[in-house]
This record gives sequence, structure tokens and C-alpha cells, in this order.
Amino acid sequence: MKDTLNRLMKYITRNYRFCFVLTMICVVVSALTSTAAYSYLSALVDRYITPLITMQDKAAGFAALAKALTFLVALFVAGVLAQFIQARAVAKMTHGTMYTLRREMFDKMERFPVKYFDTHTRGEIMSVYSNDTDAIRLMISQGIPNVVSALITAVAIIVALLLLNIPLSLLALLMVGVVMGISMKIIGAASGAYSEQQENLSAVSSFVEEVFSGQKVVKVFRHEEQCIDEFKGLNEKLRKSAYQASKYTGIVSAVNMQAGNIVFYFLFAVLCSIFVINGWGGMTIGKTIAFLSLSKTMNVPVVLASGQIYSCVTALAGAKRIFAMMDEAPEADEGTASIGEGEIKGRIELKNVNFSYVPGTQILHDINLTALPGQKIAIVGTTGSGKTTITNLLNRFYDLDSGEILLDGRDIKEFRKEELRHHIGIVLQDTHLFTGTILDNIRYGRPQLSDEECIKAAVTARADDFINRLPDGYNTVLTRDAENLAQGQRQLLNIARAVAADTPILILDEATSSVDPRTERLIQEGMDNLMKGRTSFVIAHRLSTIKNSDLILVLDHGRILESGDHEELIRKEGAYYRLYNGVKA
Repeated sequence: MKDTLNRLMKYITRNYRFCFVLTMICVVVSALTSTAAYSYLSALVDRYITPLITMQDKAAGFAALAKALTFLVALFVAGVLAQFIQARAVAKMTHGTMYTLRREMFDKMERFPVKYFDTHTRGEIMSVYSNDTDAIRLMISQGIPNVVSALITAVAIIVALLLLNIPLSLLALLMVGVVMGISMKIIGAASGAYSEQQENLSAVSSFVEEVFSGQKVVKVFRHEEQCIDEFKGLNEKLRKSAYQASKYTGIVSAVNMQAGNIVFYFLFAVLCSIFVINGWGGMTIGKTIAFLSLSKTMNVPVVLASGQIYSCVTALAGAKRIFAMMDEAPEADEGTASIGEGEIKGRIELKNVNFSYVPGTQILHDINLTALPGQKIAIVGTTGSGKTTITNLLNRFYDLDSGEILLDGRDIKEFRKEELRHHIGIVLQDTHLFTGTILDNIRYGRPQLSDEECIKAAVTARADDFINRLPDGYNTVLTRDAENLAQGQRQLLNIARAVAADTPILILDEATSSVDPRTERLIQEGMDNLMKGRTSFVIAHRLSTIKNSDLILVLDHGRILESGDHEELIRKEGAYYRLYNGVKA
């Protein structure tokens, strides 16, 4: 964890060095004034209070005592002022660091390849944003200041004790060393428990998010009891790891607290009394009071530091996960060529394309096809045949194992991915809409579009009718992935968004699978108009929707079984014929 701590400290001081330095100064001032106040009790008793008992001029004695008390109050005021400034500096440093950290995490996440999101659950990612960042927040706001304060206070108390009585001070240091040694061993054993706790917390968060998102499926398949049992198992693992982590914290706190009560107070009360009675080491009643207060306080830094085990170790475990995510390689893009408006004609060729998501498990085998500008290419086949994989490769969400994909005669690897995707519109089977108005969602790919252009796109997609029936029309605010709309309506908005993007290449991946036959008929004309003059790739299970395609590819286990237009493939009475007529092979 040393490397993680060093990296986290560099991260904090990189942007908030002044606040960090100011915090440390205030911590030092607060620790020193507190120690000085306890040390001053010796002079207060021996120089001002005790002489008053035999002093003839009581007024003069009380005046001197008042000055001494004023000085003591000044020490406390300075400590309070330092703590106030510290609180302001810590707040600015903490919230500023959290803002910067989350911003950089999100910036980096947006540059991750699609593969990262295919291999990490949403719950796991959200746990990093919530649980792990919150643990770091506690460490910055409480853990670091308290640990530094404990160290400074410990040093100041040691010096103050040595000035009061060296032999007793050395014995006190020996006792503290023993207690700290025990505490450090327990802390070392606790680090693994806190790391395990964070992992289990992430697993619980991921599972809850997954079940919450699929609650309808859970209920339809009556899987509630199994979900409850699985959650109990995950929750039990979290409970055990959290218990182990908390147990270590409790042990350290108990050891230190009892050591303070038994060793640093009772034992030294007896020893100091013996020293005063025998006149050893110049011990006086005032020094005894100061020594007992300081020796009892000497245990406070140890207790304070041990109390931060939870926040510091948990934060370091969370920081390790955060930095691991931030260190993920961004999406590689070796392309350098830009694409100007109107340059793309739309000729796409796949030559001897082979691909596998996982090495050794090939998905596509020697795929060859040519799509001429403006053609409509339909890709059909059973689930898992590789249909969507082809569209993923066109967008360069993944790169080929071998072969090449050409756009207007140039390998798509030559183009910058951002430029390439800017010229490809896509409508997915799963609808994804964002918080904002309907107009905001339609112009998502082209923010500069006017309201009139967005409305025109909605008309083309046959979404205008239902939008106008909404209370706020195009200004209706969508939230939580537009859960206030029907599934078919959400898909119509996705199609309208693709229309508004006005790209020369279109990918429609089961675009009409979520709409009823009537709605499908309404949008089919608009979709046909949309695809005119554009190279389109259509994936569909309803083969009736792709009868007018220029080319139909039939895939099976990543291989092209047949290709041709509808009439040609029907005449062959092969795989397409069987799919179209629902005939078993």
C-alpha cells in the first residue's frame, strides 16, 4: 500500500498544495498550543496558586494569577483559531480533490474501449465512483489531519515530559513504544481485512444494481427466493469481512484506552507521588499535575491514530481500485486521417475478416462482402451467429484478428475512430435515452440542430404523432432512460435521433424489435426514406422487414452460408428459405 499512499498524496498536493501546507501548519499550531497549555499547569500551580496560600498580599497574587490565566486562555484561543482555519482548508482540499478525482475518472472512462464495459459490471464501476471515492474523502478530511496531529502531539508531549522529569519520561516512552508496537502489528493484520471488505462491498453493490435493473425478469420467472439467498451469501461475506476489520479497530482502541487509564495515569500517579514525597528529580505538586495530564494525554495520539485505521486502510484499498481503473489503457487509435463533410460515398468491403472476442474462440470466419453506396444490406441468422459482431467491427469497437474492412477503398484503420463514427448512425435493439427534453435527445448526435430540424427528423421517424400528444410535446423532460414512455415510443425516438444525425452509413440492429406490428408499419416507410442514398446494414429477426434489401447475408456460427436478394434466396430453398418460412433444418 506504500505505492498507493505515495500516489494519493502526490495527487492531493498536486492541485491543493497551499491548502495542504496550511492544514499541516494549523495542525502543528493546534497540537503545540494544546501541549503548551497542559505544560503550563506546572507553572500555574507552583508559581501562582501555591504561593497564594501563604502570601500576605493576596491582591498582588491574584493579579499575577489573572495574567497567568489570561496567557492560558490565549493558548486555547490560538488553538481554536488554528482548528477553525484548518477546517476551512481541509474542506476546500477535500471537496476540490473529490471533484478533480471524479472528473478525471470520468474523462478516462469515456476513453475506455467498449471491451472494458463488456467485462465490468455497472455495479462494479459505480462502486468505484461511490464507495471508494467516499473512503478517500474520509481519509483526506479526517484520516490525514488526525494522524499528523497525533504525531506532532506525541513529539510535543515527549519534549514537555522530558523537561519535567527525565527518568519518568523515559519510562513513559518505553510504555508508549510497547503499546505502539502492539498497535502496529494489529494494523498490519487489519489491512488485508479492509481490502477484502471493499471487494465484498463492490460485489454487493454490483448484485443489487443487477437485480434492481432486472426486477421485472426476476418477478416473471419467480426468482425472488434465489435472489434473496444469493444476496444473503454476498451480504454474509461482507458482514464477516467488515466484522474482521472492525474487530481489529476495536482491539487497538481498547488496548490504547486501557493503557492510558492503567499505565499512563494510575502507575505514574503512584510514581510521581513517590518522587514528590522523597524530593527526587525536583518533582513538585505542579509538575505532578502537569506530568499526569501530559502522560494521560500522551496516549491520546496513539488512540487517535489507531482510530483512523478504518478510514486510512479502507481509503487506500479504495484508492488502489480507483487507480487501477484510471490506469486502464484508453482506446487505441492509430488512425490519423480525417473525413470531411461529403467525402464519404459509402462503399464498404469486408475482405477475409476473422475475429474473436476471446483468443482461441473465433466468432467470425473469413467474412467477405461488398456494400455499394446506397445499398441496403440485411444480415440474418440465428442468435449468436455473429450479426451484431459485424456492426461492432464497422464502428471499430473492436479490431480484427485478420483481414480488412475498406471504406471507399481505404482501410478503416487509417481514419481516426472519432471521425469514422461521426459518419455512422446506429439504432440499437436496446434503447438508451438521456435525461433532458425530447429535443435534446433527438439532437444528441448533432447539438447544433435547430428545433425545426429536430421536429422534421421526428416526423420522418413517425415519432411526431405521439410526441404531440404528450403534455409538454417536444419539451417533455425524460428521466431515468425515459421510463415515462412506452418501449415502442423510446425506440421511435432512437430512430429519430439517427435520422437527425444524417450520416452516410446506417446500422439498424433489431431497430424495430421493440415495437408492435402497427408501429412497425408506421415507421417502415420513414425508415425506407431514411435509408435512401445511404449504405445501410440491417439486422432483423422479422424477415418480412428486409424483403426489399439489395443484399441479404445468412450467417451461421460466424460463416456466410448464403447471400443474394430475397427472391433469389427463396428460390434456392436453403437456409434463408427455412428461416423465412419457419421450417426446421
